[in-house]
Amino acid sequence: MKYDRIVVIMLVVLFGYTPVISGHATTSTNSADNLHVTAQFYDSIFEGDKPNIAKLNLFFTKMPKGGDLHHHYTGTIYAETYLDWVSQKGWYIDKCTFRIVKKRENKRCDITVQALLEDDALYRKLLTLWSDKDYGNHFHDQPPPDSNFFNTFGYFGDVSDEYMDIGLIVIKQRALKENVVYIETMLSRTGVKSSDYFDSVRTKQLNQQLREAKSQQRVNKLLEQIATVLIGEKRFGVSVNEFISMVENNHRGIDSHNFVMRYQTYASRTKDPIQVFVDLLSGYLAAKNSPLIVGVNIVAPENNFVALADYSLHMMMFNYLSNKYPNINHSLHAGELTLGMVRPKDLTFHIEEALNIAHAKRIGHGVDLPYEQHSVELLEGLKNNAVIEINLTSNEFILGVKNNEHPYLIYSSYGVPLVISTDDSGVSRNNLSHEYRLLATRYKPSYMRIKEYVYNSIEYSFLPSEDKYRLKKLLDDKFSIFESEMANLYKKFK
Repeated sequence: MKYDRIVVIMLVVLFGYTPVISGHATTSTNSADNLHVTAQFYDSIFEGDKPNIAKLNLFFTKMPKGGDLHHHYTGTIYAETYLDWVSQKGWYIDKCTFRIVKKRENKRCDITVQALLEDDALYRKLLTLWSDKDYGNHFHDQPPPDSNFFNTFGYFGDVSDEYMDIGLIVIKQRALKENVVYIETMLSRTGVKSSDYFDSVRTKQLNQQLREAKSQQRVNKLLEQIATVLIGEKRFGVSVNEFISMVENNHRGIDSHNFVMRYQTYASRTKDPIQVFVDLLSGYLAAKNSPLIVGVNIVAPENNFVALADYSLHMMMFNYLSNKYPNINHSLHAGELTLGMVRPKDLTFHIEEALNIAHAKRIGHGVDLPYEQHSVELLEGLKNNAVIEINLTSNEFILGVKNNEHPYLIYSSYGVPLVISTDDSGVSRNNLSHEYRLLATRYKPSYMRIKEYVYNSIEYSFLPSEDKYRLKKLLDDKFSIFESEMANLYKKFK
């Protein structure tokens, strides 16, 4: 972790800085001095038996963090904010089930948010159901961690989209306070329903045919038939445009000189095949027609029985669409699995197919890499063609994978490009600074390696080149200020 001064100066030159501190240009020598001392400060935090967590929290809260690329809108809003919105709507909370009630019917169970807040036991119970709060502190009857995590969305789902414009502002303000300049959030599905275009008989037939299709050629033929029907319907285009308008309306006031937000849409991998394809096709068209929608994804528990059964089919859907719309980006949740969670055979191919069949440009999680059948060849493919989105907190909670069980060390040793992300910081009750702190305490990467991940989060975003350039220049300035502050602080500590 120690850096030779000459090496540090070379790295500064390679980053191409034109740093500014307090409005005045600094020399590259001063920047190199500050970088060198900041790296020393970071190293000093790990001296002794245990790292100084308080200093790491300060360090990473202040540090510019670039972007958060694996980020779910609904899972990022805190439960307390959702309760504020429930109250504003005049809705109720069922104290027996902790579900949202839009119209009071059961006077015994349905209570106002204010009444809930005044009952501390009920309020605390709700927080443990609407998020992962205090999960590890309880040993009573409770669902498994992965179920607890994904169940939260069912509790606050009714209100999550009601104040989306306000929610995006909340996320922006939180990002600015912890020095994040870009967020690429998975916002929502387009909302197009397959049942509006295919009757139940035809739907059942198409679902069966898609699941029976074993070749890309056969899948393509069926998808082409479905796409022809959809694109031929005027209302399909109208629905896509309505989704775009919703995104544009909610985005107003978000972008500024020091912050940018963009959006992914997605399909749910637990739906029937025809609905998955409708979500994906409408998502690709939305991304094609709006600069605010920069990518398409697929979400929901990867270990769900439908998701497992249809996994290869979903990858072939992405293959079809990526060939049809080669300029549209897509990042995929893949390999969010571990031994014992599923049958061994389901650990052997998910990342490989996401890369080689779906041609994903970024892969979220990628935890099952050690169990993949062609893991060595896969590493080379990932190094040259994709980026891994590392989500340490959710991997620990959902999968029970942490420390040296996590493939981070494999990816980083092999040189696979990495970015550090939050996943669902509202459900997990953390932030991006916390994810960097976990990274530092578990794996002790150098300061320059951490800085590399920060710049990766802009370089491997789905932004246009001109936006990447501007945000990287903004990062240059922010790091110049940060390293000056940390160098001065370290001198005072010494």
